Amino acid sequence: MEWTLFFSSVMTKLQLLLIIVSIAFLILSFRVYKRKKIWLPTFALFFFWSCVVGIFALRIEWLNAIGITFGLNRGADLIVYASIILLFYFVFHLLNGVLKSWKDLTRFISTLAIQQAFQDAEEQILNWKNSTYWDDFVFNIRVYNEEKMLVQVIDEMLKFWVRKFIFVNDGSKDNSLSLLKRKKEEHPDILFIIISHTINRGGGAANKSWYEFVKKYADLLQVKRFVGFDPDGQMDIKDMLSFQKALEKNPDADLFLWSRFIPWARTFAMPRMRKFILILSRLVTWIFYGVKVSDPHNGYRVIRISALKKITLEADGMHYANEFNEQIGTYKLHFVEVPVHIRYTDYSLSKGQKNSNSIKLGFEMLYKKFF
Repeated sequence: MEWTLFFSSVMTKLQLLLIIVSIAFLILSFRVYKRKKIWLPTFALFFFWSCVVGIFALRIEWLNAIGITFGLNRGADLIVYASIILLFYFVFHLLNGVLKSWKDLTRFISTLAIQQAFQDAEEQILNWKNSTYWDDFVFNIRVYNEEKMLVQVIDEMLKFWVRKFIFVNDGSKDNSLSLLKRKKEEHPDILFIIISHTINRGGGAANKSWYEFVKKYADLLQVKRFVGFDPDGQMDIKDMLSFQKALEKNPDADLFLWSRFIPWARTFAMPRMRKFILILSRLVTWIFYGVKVSDPHNGYRVIRISALKKITLEADGMHYANEFNEQIGTYKLHFVEVPVHIRYTDYSLSKGQKNSNSIKLGFEMLYKKFF
């Protein structure tokens, strides 16, 4: 009873609560930092905030004076608002930690898959001898539940004398991986390299695995250029003839980017909303990255190996396309656009990006640009 009277005469319940909270928060943050769960700057921020709350609890008139300065009726409101800001910072910090863990997992899965893929194809790679024009190119295809069109697309490419493939099986749940292994057995004279992610990691992660494999083994593969291709039947391998002509005119180009929006390009059954979003992305790419490409999200592209080695992707998802465009500007890569023929079908549209995903990509672009 005497202790209760003492505290009530010296300080209010709010002051007592603030002191208890500040001490508890200080002890908790110190213990977390000691276990190396937070960085030193974060601990310093928490330590500073705990001290500020404790001081203001003892000198409530200081807190009220500052609160009035900010147009608040009570100093306690200032503590509440500042705590909300601190909470947002904590959530932001936690989100960054989750993203880092996600990237670390992707890197681990990709590294193991690349090592296994090279081991499986090592003998064939070491004994390989180029014999055709297209042997200077390696065609890279991301596979995720593509059993419906995969075999047809591969057969079309084989008819075009493509002899070097790198497939990234991105955790497919259907028979895609079995089909790839079967095609490899059917064509022992074709270089089928299969990088298989144990779980699905996204389009960006698949591209990172391609890039890292080719960067590491380009000399052994005896390739000069890297070709990105899709297995959904939307792209036409015969467009490589247009590239061949463009290469003859521009032998020093770092990149050849296929475009649906330049003369001689043709698209079949492109939805109007898709076309609008793609045209809008052209403007956004120019504003954010200073790169004037007419079709910034077309995955059909040819990259010189020396240029490929400069490019580093971080995103696991579809934001990798924005990263790619940004690095075209950063490294001032010389690119040439080539007309493409795209065949939209119900299947290819179901496999491609949803229109709503453009909103997510927009937020990711802003986040990566400013944070």
